[in-house]
Amino acid sequence: MSEIPEIESKHTPPAAECAHCGHMLPHGLGEKTCVVCGAVCRVTHQPTVDALASETLPCPHCNTVVEAGSSDRPLDVACSACSGVFRITEKPYKVEIECPSCDRKLRIRPKPGTKQLNCPACDAAFNVTF
Repeated sequence: MSEIPEIESKHTPPAAECAHCGHMLPHGLGEKTCVVCGAVCRVTHQPTVDALASETLPCPHCNTVVEAGSSDRPLDVACSACSGVFRITEKPYKVEIECPSCDRKLRIRPKPGTKQLNCPACDAAFNVTF
């Protein structure tokens, strides 16, 4: 049995902050629990929900353009032209951080709390807080 092909979504929800402590919430939409203070926050962003529901992607089997029709990710979609099934996965959220020593830009996936980074160019270690 073959594995379902995956296509990354074009849209990602924006980062959200906890209403109680101001730290970054885990990425995504829906109910999120703050890892710093434990508060439960509901994250919604209607423009992103609308963009995800109306997102159009080419079928990996026949290249027919298929509309997602739902804001849920991951989402299994069946192509109406070839009946092929594929999965639309969530686009990872990334940010750019500049190294304070050499000004090199590092692209990372932010996670709530404090994280220590090591610059690959100059080997400097520094902390970032989200």
